[in-house]
Amino acid sequence: MNIEKNIQQLFEKRQDIPLFYIESGSRLWGMASPDSDYDVRGFHLPSKDQYFDYKKYRDLIEIMDGDFDFVSYDLDKMFGLLAKSNPTVLEWVRAHIVYFNAFPEWQTFRDGLIERVDYSALYHHYLSLAKGGMKVMQTADNFTYKKVFYSIRGLMSAELATQEVMPELLITDLFAQVSEHDPLRHWAEDYLEIKKQQKEKAQLPEVEQAAILNLLEIKIEQLAAKEMQKADRREGLACYLTEYSRHLKQYYY
Repeated sequence: MNIEKNIQQLFEKRQDIPLFYIESGSRLWGMASPDSDYDVRGFHLPSKDQYFDYKKYRDLIEIMDGDFDFVSYDLDKMFGLLAKSNPTVLEWVRAHIVYFNAFPEWQTFRDGLIERVDYSALYHHYLSLAKGGMKVMQTADNFTYKKVFYSIRGLMSAELATQEVMPELLITDLFAQVSEHDPLRHWAEDYLEIKKQQKEKAQLPEVEQAAILNLLEIKIEQLAAKEMQKADRREGLACYLTEYSRHLKQYYY
């Protein structure tokens, strides 16, 4: 699939200004299944007419066309989430699979943003993500390789956040950040290739479910003992984003 062409064709029909688009989800994390979609994410500036109009317009673009799953936030929505150190959009900013980038001084912006991140937001998000995945996998026909690996990834990322270490996006790089003696890492490394060969809804064999569930629960208990308090970085991050927002809008409008 030619993602760059799809993005180009999409904006040929619109007046919005595309800024930055990446691949997210399982393809970004290096654990895609044969039937995984292309989850393209990023952000744009509204058209000049919309920006100067008094009326409110929708702050996102959503397109689902076969395997092409596209979501774009407008700059204000994107920066509002970044101001809260939202881990999902931080992953977009940190992505290594980039399809389109018209954001001036991107590397400078990205580096300054990551320096100001509140790691407690990452900790709570990734821990919640893992717990949610575990709840779902224990309901009927939902104990999938996909759910298990999403939970593993969440718990490893939460653990690194407690150390104020930015979790890597590529799953094999994430493993390398975790202790080589971690039983969860051993399990995940053994099963990663199996997961990548399975379809999205493939179930983990019943005989193996209890073992991985036990490893996940142990990791959750360990993390619960490391409860993180919110860092006082929000004001500095907000000022940083305000400055870049002005810079970008002056550049384009």
